[in-house]
Amino acid sequence: MSNISDPKPVKKGKRMDSDHNKLEESYTPVSKHKFEGWPILWILIAIFLISAILWYTGATPYLIKWIANK
Repeated sequence: MSNISDPKPVKKGKRMDSDHNKLEESYTPVSKHKFEGWPILWILIAIFLISAILWYTGATPYLIKWIANK
């Protein structure tokens, strides 16, 4: 930084060494988090397939009436 009265920049301390690219610790990549929603996904797919089959066969109104009577 410089002052108005002293236009020369203030010298800072020792700069980083030339070996700043060398790390003492070895690089260990962190594994990515796995998607753990597979059971929920399979349940939703099963519900969708069952409801699609019931809708296609025309059994949905009978099933709804059966559930309403329970």
